[in-house]
Amino acid sequence: MAMAVGSAILIILFVLKPQSPGFSLQTMSLESYKLEVFSASTLFISSVISLTLKAQNPNKVGLSFSPSRLDILHKGLPLGEIHIHGFYLPAQSYNVLVKTQVLFPCVNASQVISEVSRERLIQMRLIGDIGAHVQVFHITLPKIKVFLDCDINVDYEELTFKDELFAMAVAEHAKAPFPANFQTFSKNCSVTLLL
Repeated sequence: MAMAVGSAILIILFVLKPQSPGFSLQTMSLESYKLEVFSASTLFISSVISLTLKAQNPNKVGLSFSPSRLDILHKGLPLGEIHIHGFYLPAQSYNVLVKTQVLFPCVNASQVISEVSRERLIQMRLIGDIGAHVQVFHITLPKIKVFLDCDINVDYEELTFKDELFAMAVAEHAKAPFPANFQTFSKNCSVTLLL
């Protein structure tokens, strides 16, 4: 039985020649934040950011993704996490909007600001497992898991919403869209199928 299922999956992969779906950042808004000062010189920030991604599925099959959580690392240390709700990408779709939330529970803003003053790029890594189902001819195949590993660089000098970030520090309640120049974000991702 397992041999037959494995053979069927290999035939489907060979015939359909699957490609990775593409994602691009559409909008970003700061939902909430909290500032705390310790030792009169160290500033910590906790925040929730909403992201809207535009997803593209060039494949001839639909892809259904399970809710997932991805970890954000900075210099190997946990910085935050991204929560992705479950969503479906129809076959050969190019404008599916996907809502996500980014949680930064406690970031040492003083350290990040110090690093930004020395280096132009903020470097982060995004890692985690994502469950997916392939749908062929209205048949949902067994769940597969992929491991996502992305290196993300943010060019702080080119961000168009720096002023908004500093203005948020004096506002009591913040929910503001940031019109970022998304060319300031670069990513290099690898996807590995987990068996």
